[in-house]
Amino acid sequence: MKSIIAFIFNVYKKYKLKNFLVQIDQYLLEVSNKKDEIGACLQSLSNQRDYITDEQLEAVKNVYLPEASYFSLDNPFNINKKAHSFYEKEEGWIISNPSYKKVMTRYNQTKDAFLSQLVYLDEAVVQINDHISQNNRLIEQFISHVVSIKKEYITHSITNKILTDYSNPYTFFSSGRQSEVDKVAVFLETYTNFHSLVSRWNKEYVQRELEENKELFDNIDGKSLDAQQRLSIVTDEDHNLILAGAGSGKTLTISGKVKYLIDKKQIRPEQILLISFTKKASEEMYDRISKKLNVDVQVKTFHKLGLEIIKRHEKKNPSIAEESELEKAINSYIQSELLHDKNQIKRLIEFFSYYLNIPKDYTDFKSLGEYHEHCKSIDKQTIRGKTEEAIFVKKATGARKEEMRSLKGERVKSLEEVMIANFLFLNGVDYIYEADYKHETRDRDYRQYKPDFYLPEFDIYIEHFGLTEHQRAPWLNRYEEEKYIEGVAWKRKLHTEKGTTLIESYSYYNKNGILLEMLRENLKKHNVEMYEIDFQEIFSIIFDQDKQDQYFREFFNLIKTFIGLFKSNGFTEKEFDEFIEINKQKENNEFLKERTDLFFHFVKPIYLHYQADLSKKKMIDFNDMINQATNIVCSDDVYFGYRYIIIDEYQDVSISRFNLIKAIKEKTSAKVLCVGDDWQSIYRFAGSDIQLFTQFGKFFGEHELLRIEKTYRNSQELINTAGDFVMKNPMQFKKDLTSPKNHTEPIKVIGFNNQIHEALKFAIEEIVSSYGEETEIMLLGRNRFDIKPVLEEPDFKGKWNKKTGICPVKYNKYPSLKMVFLTAHKSKGLEADNVILLNGKNDINGFPNKMVDDPILSWVLTDSDSYLYGEERRLFYVAVTRTKNITYVLAPEGKMSTFTKELIESYDAPYISLSKGKSILDNPRCPKCQTGYLQLREAKKKFVGCANYPSCDYTLNQIGVLENPKKCSSCGGFMVRKTGKYGDFLGCTNYSKDNHPSCANTMDIS
Repeated sequence: MKSIIAFIFNVYKKYKLKNFLVQIDQYLLEVSNKKDEIGACLQSLSNQRDYITDEQLEAVKNVYLPEASYFSLDNPFNINKKAHSFYEKEEGWIISNPSYKKVMTRYNQTKDAFLSQLVYLDEAVVQINDHISQNNRLIEQFISHVVSIKKEYITHSITNKILTDYSNPYTFFSSGRQSEVDKVAVFLETYTNFHSLVSRWNKEYVQRELEENKELFDNIDGKSLDAQQRLSIVTDEDHNLILAGAGSGKTLTISGKVKYLIDKKQIRPEQILLISFTKKASEEMYDRISKKLNVDVQVKTFHKLGLEIIKRHEKKNPSIAEESELEKAINSYIQSELLHDKNQIKRLIEFFSYYLNIPKDYTDFKSLGEYHEHCKSIDKQTIRGKTEEAIFVKKATGARKEEMRSLKGERVKSLEEVMIANFLFLNGVDYIYEADYKHETRDRDYRQYKPDFYLPEFDIYIEHFGLTEHQRAPWLNRYEEEKYIEGVAWKRKLHTEKGTTLIESYSYYNKNGILLEMLRENLKKHNVEMYEIDFQEIFSIIFDQDKQDQYFREFFNLIKTFIGLFKSNGFTEKEFDEFIEINKQKENNEFLKERTDLFFHFVKPIYLHYQADLSKKKMIDFNDMINQATNIVCSDDVYFGYRYIIIDEYQDVSISRFNLIKAIKEKTSAKVLCVGDDWQSIYRFAGSDIQLFTQFGKFFGEHELLRIEKTYRNSQELINTAGDFVMKNPMQFKKDLTSPKNHTEPIKVIGFNNQIHEALKFAIEEIVSSYGEETEIMLLGRNRFDIKPVLEEPDFKGKWNKKTGICPVKYNKYPSLKMVFLTAHKSKGLEADNVILLNGKNDINGFPNKMVDDPILSWVLTDSDSYLYGEERRLFYVAVTRTKNITYVLAPEGKMSTFTKELIESYDAPYISLSKGKSILDNPRCPKCQTGYLQLREAKKKFVGCANYPSCDYTLNQIGVLENPKKCSSCGGFMVRKTGKYGDFLGCTNYSKDNHPSCANTMDIS
């Protein structure tokens, strides 16, 4: 019986132990969860972003006091009285039970974790309060810092540094509950709105400076600065770009800035790096600042700056090549190495034969006439024509030689025909240009058919048709297109009927860059044998005659510009090889790919010859010097004390000059002020890169853009016209220039037929009648040789001043006139009472010059100016804005440049024709090409023809349309008097009884 009772009692004890162990487990689990609650409670206190007080800490601890007491007794059975009583009675038995060890392990683990969390609570509060204290100190520093910097101009770099330096307290305080502490609230609001506040504070600073320095700004070199000039001076950003219009007082503004910095901002003269581009300009600026403003600041050119850096580093002066050294090297290369290099001679001949001009497609133009205008300046003389002409001139002597030199060799009608003719000639295929078709085709209405090319050896004709892939001619009006397509069909039918072989070529071949490729393929299909001619012989024949040829000269000017820009980028021989490989991959148009490849292969030996020549003479050129100086600055062993870098004429900066300035800026943290006018960026041939100006922020970073737009030279009417003219290129800064001056006719165009000196005399008479015989007249040319035809006239005399690059000109009738000639490039920065622009013609060397905007230069520019003749447009702007009163543009009436026409047609510039009788500009436009003027011609009889002939072959027998033109509303032809069975009426000139298309439009004679 006892054993049963003992058994039952033992079972009961185990049951009670198990029950208590379950309770203990459940409680420990609850305590473990409360451990996480302590962390959450701590986080909640931390989020208040204010100091945690002792009371707050004790309140948290009191919440968990029962648990702390439980663990202090160090017995898991102290969860309640029953469990504790059971443990005291059965301690020995319980301890020996395996379950006890497990519960004790859990108990100790939970106890350690819980008590350590309570202990950490104290440590965490100390850390949190320390962190708050640190952030509060940073807030106080921030507020103090802001109060301090508000006294000066707050730059972007200071703004960004402050936002970076105080980002931690902002993140800390803004991520918690919004504090009611005043200084924290002020800090958060200030930091959040810092950019807008800085903008407001800077405006307040600028206003204070303007008021406090009014007396200074009222008298800078005896002149009172305008509002924009004053604003430009007191604005003190890290990087500042001042857009200064022509004649706006740019130099005066720079002088005022220097005076202000030294007299008012305690900047020492040696802490200012003031740079001007030319020696003359730097001397003039130094004279103005030093002598007139009594401020001793050195004005340096980039040349002088680079030399000083190299000399200081190497303890000796480098030997710098003159600018003319590159041109000399190119000439010596032509005279020596080129003559003996068959591959180079072949490249040169091929470039001139196929690639000198980039053929534009008809579809790139609004009308056929626009296409013809574009092509007027293109050399349409074939290589065969040049060769024959050169041989002819060589055989002539004396006066006969001069007479022969004026003869023109074979010329064709379009650039595409030039390419075809040259391809045939260079591949040994004899051809006749526009020979009579072997079968008679002339009748009462039409002349004998003359195909473009005839190959007599193979009895093959070649026609180059101006058609798209879809056999259309959309650049013509509806009637002319239909007529042209009918003509193509007639030619095809004729060749088929007569059994003659016709090879067809199309304008879309040119557009796709496959004109020569398709020509070669079609000739091979018809078994035309081709072989290369002797390129050296052709070169030797042409070179003596063409080394002064304008196209030859401009091509080598292009090479000179390319090498200058190439070196400005710090490129070396390996870049040529890289360019060649990149071109193979990136260019899809076969024509452009071949053209670029040919150019690189031709220019690379010239570059190497130039470099070898410099090395032989132990010299470096300007770009070498600037790049070398930049490398020195980037090293650690050079010191500059500059706080301000001021650059005049910044629109002329090159990539090498920019790199030097950027290196000095990064070395010194100096502030940069650049002054210039992108509308006057005209020195790309000398290395300037307009993108460094127009994309100023891309290269310098955050900056302030300022403007000086009140011009003191030109009339409001002139700057309205010139400004709108130059802004046809949208990739430039827009400016709203203003002037207190007015002139109703600030630009006049004078048209002449043959003698430019007659137009010049006419302009001089107008000027003298208004401004007297002692007035200033600036004669401007696009090129140095534009004055030559004027000086050939006995009434004018002039002699070049080699030092100044200016040619004083005397006119016998008015010897007191202060008249000089210089190029438009040379005129920048100068002014005169009146200006006469001599070169308003459409020509390769006209205005615009057609070769200077070659896309090859995009390889050595940061971002090429894609606008057609963009730099030439800026140069024209410079030319017309040199005047204080009127600019006259002289232009040949039948060959006006696009710029000259634009002045007349878009800006209503007065046009004065010196032609006897009616001006050609008063005649009706050609209905076929739409831009050429019709004029009277005479062969066997009088007829009307287009001034764009031979490019446009439009003719009309009814010469009366010149006097009384009336356009046909149906087809664009002319309505002329005709006689029918019911009397006279007006009928269209495009009416034909026998041929299609025909226009049957009529009108009543009344």
